[in-house]
Amino acid sequence: MWKSAKTATLLLTLLPALAGCGQSSSPVVPSESRPVLIPTPASLVAFVDDVTGLETSDLHDAQNQIIQVSSHAELIWTANGTRLPGYRVTSHRFHDGRRYYFVEGKICEAGCAFEVRFGSESGERRAYLTVDYGHDNPGTMVDVEVIDGGLHVAQTDLYPPGTPTLSGVVTAATARGPVALEGVEVWRGISTGWRVARTDRHGFYEIPGLIDGSDSVYLAKEGYEKRTIDGVVIAGNTRFDVELTGVPSP
Repeated sequence: MWKSAKTATLLLTLLPALAGCGQSSSPVVPSESRPVLIPTPASLVAFVDDVTGLETSDLHDAQNQIIQVSSHAELIWTANGTRLPGYRVTSHRFHDGRRYYFVEGKICEAGCAFEVRFGSESGERRAYLTVDYGHDNPGTMVDVEVIDGGLHVAQTDLYPPGTPTLSGVVTAATARGPVALEGVEVWRGISTGWRVARTDRHGFYEIPGLIDGSDSVYLAKEGYEKRTIDGVVIAGNTRFDVELTGVPSP
């Protein structure tokens, strides 16, 4: 399945930093069954999913190839045991206290880093590799290869399986009742940046590949009030409808 995934043909080393760099975020649902925790070897860095309690040293790419990071700052290509020096793991906290992880090193010339996202495949909770370009992460997985002792990374359009989606309908308040609004920008904050979608003619929007937790939603369309709604909680696939009010003409 993963081998057939379409990946971008251009390596990340040739990609410029994506738009959104430097933007700041103004503005847990427990799993049904707890995973069995397998002790991580002391020589490997463990990544902990605070939503489910999963602890793993295995990072999956878009083809389900497994990468690990040693406590000696080495990236390990498990397919043949190749160890690449100069990769370190940093741990941070979301607004609600949950941890998230970056793997920093020679990943791309734009100064990006791997960002670990958790998802589920066939009922198994896993850690996946995405890329952050500096407060901007499209949320999709990357295809990783080690060729001639060098790391090669390509962006894909595949989201980690099991990651949540925020969707809903945006309407305008009228004397006849709510009317669907097309072309509304809907932004979702995820602590490390923003993700955006635009409503269709039915007022529907969808933002896939998100993270469980609480953050802001911002909506904007010319001629209507701009709204920032704080504390919107995502727990799995989440429906969030919003009604906007028109701004009177001057």
